[in-house]
Amino acid sequence: MDKRKTGRVAKRLEVKFQSPVEKTAITNDLSETGIFIKTANMGVTEGSIISFKMNLPNTQEIPLTGRVARSIRTMLGLIGESKSGIGVHLVDPPENYVNYVQSLFANHVNSK
Repeated sequence: MDKRKTGRVAKRLEVKFQSPVEKTAITNDLSETGIFIKTANMGVTEGSIISFKMNLPNTQEIPLTGRVARSIRTMLGLIGESKSGIGVHLVDPPENYVNYVQSLFANHVNSK
């Protein structure tokens, strides 16, 4: 059973986080309240609070904070074939992030 309360839209965007040095990863999908970040090893556990920056296509960088709701690790050889990464429930997502996700949903609906 799916626990998500909001819909998700597939979108690949760059995110940067400290762990302890700056690392870059790519989003897999977005919702108004959460993000799935594809990464082989971010070094965080479920329940951890993380801060990161997301780069929108218009080059705007949005700082985000969230709680790791899910951490999926796969064997190194299987990374390309499976969904390794973390699901992040956003804490107080900023208005510009929510507006961006809403615009993605609107474009998705209008393209059908």
